Amino acid sequence: MLAQEIEELNKDTEEDRRIKEAVIMAKSDPNQIAPDDDTDDSSSETDQCKGTQSRSRPVRRRYYYDDDEFEDDLSVRDPELYKITESNRRIILENMPPSSFEENKLTKQFLRPKELVFAEPPITITQPDRIVVSMTYGLSNAHTVKRCKKYLMTFDGGEESKYAMHWAMGTMLRSGDEIHVVSVLNIEEDVEELDSDDKRRLWQEMDRNSKSLISNVRTVLGAMLLHNIKITLYTIAGPTKESLLGVISETPLSMVVCGSRDRNSFKGISTFLVYNSPVPVTVVRPQKTEKRSKKKLTSAQKLSQSVRNGQLRVDEVEGPIKSINSHDGI
Repeated sequence: MLAQEIEELNKDTEEDRRIKEAVIMAKSDPNQIAPDDDTDDSSSETDQCKGTQSRSRPVRRRYYYDDDEFEDDLSVRDPELYKITESNRRIILENMPPSSFEENKLTKQFLRPKELVFAEPPITITQPDRIVVSMTYGLSNAHTVKRCKKYLMTFDGGEESKYAMHWAMGTMLRSGDEIHVVSVLNIEEDVEELDSDDKRRLWQEMDRNSKSLISNVRTVLGAMLLHNIKITLYTIAGPTKESLLGVISETPLSMVVCGSRDRNSFKGISTFLVYNSPVPVTVVRPQKTEKRSKKKLTSAQKLSQSVRNGQLRVDEVEGPIKSINSHDGI
């Protein structure tokens, strides 16, 4: 039955011949962005096969750009809108108080006076066995003091001596004080008895040590609000203990500051200075940090295995176990 109905529907009748043949015309999708070229090979071939003339589509202007390209195009398309957009990037209100960030920035600038700099150039005195550099920090006539204290600090480039120097300058130092920083290259022989090559190598090492000492002192003291600080830096070649005691005895000092565990030539020097220095000695110890105990985790044995090995005992109760519930009848 179905086949007969289909055959009747497909029969060509006179009414069907009166209807004109439909013509399918290719049109562009309005939701699709048209490319720059107005030719389409596939559509033209389809139109030629159907015997229709292909119509040229209008070229649409593209308004989808990157950010930079859009800004450049906006300045050409609408200069007034572009001008307003640029002016609205940062809106400045009249009589508006400064923000907290700008206020803090201005406050920091006013808190640090301009005279807090190192006087240039430093005065350098060289001898066969030492280099002495003198300079001044924060020179000002308005911050004069009647009494000043003089401190001597030992420095060997280690973390302990750096911490001790930083602590002394930040805690004990006041405006108008003097600091003497000593660094010693430990050699047992006399410098005059060395040959020319050894003297040249020793001098190069002393020069590097002196520059490193100047850099460290400038870094620590340059961040402090102090005035009229006189600085004297010593780089000495010789026995460590005798060289330090010589500088301490020659210079009128208020206190000597050193680290607790120094390295290289200053190893154990703090104990020596405590017992032999003619002036008081402060030994600076760094703050101790709590050490976390590292416990190794072991895998636990099974209960039955612990009982068999004798590590765990099980107490057996004689007789039946009484129940807490009275309704059990036990």
